[in-house]
Amino acid sequence: MKKIISNILFCAMAIFAVAACSDPEAEKLEKIVGEWHYTGTESGVGIDVYLGLSQDYTFELYQKIGDGPHYLYKGKYKFDGEVLSGTYNDYTPWAQDYKVSKSGNSLVLTSVINDKYAVTYTREAIPESVKTHYMPATKATSVVPVL
Repeated sequence: MKKIISNILFCAMAIFAVAACSDPEAEKLEKIVGEWHYTGTESGVGIDVYLGLSQDYTFELYQKIGDGPHYLYKGKYKFDGEVLSGTYNDYTPWAQDYKVSKSGNSLVLTSVINDKYAVTYTREAIPESVKTHYMPATKATSVVPVL
């Protein structure tokens, strides 16, 4: 009888230990953390965007419009498991918040205020050439970031 009780207690402790190790925050972020790429056309102008979302709630956005260089924007983001929002390092908030849906290697960001505006990013590493040959975005930069 003592052996049965001992085994039950051991199993209960093992289940508790496994449950305690699961991190709901990490599981939530697993959906979006990584490097993403978007290419498209808006108003007849080509857009090339790389978005890096880190585990520490920081982001890097490399954005190229037309034939210009990639501009780098950095900041912090928030993700509650459904809605993604962010603020650039100059404390300017993103133009809007986005509902997030993920399917395989695709991440769809749909505007919270206009569900007809949706952009699909594909999981893809940011090329070293983009990471090393960018223009830092400044207040004087006339390029408005896509997010």
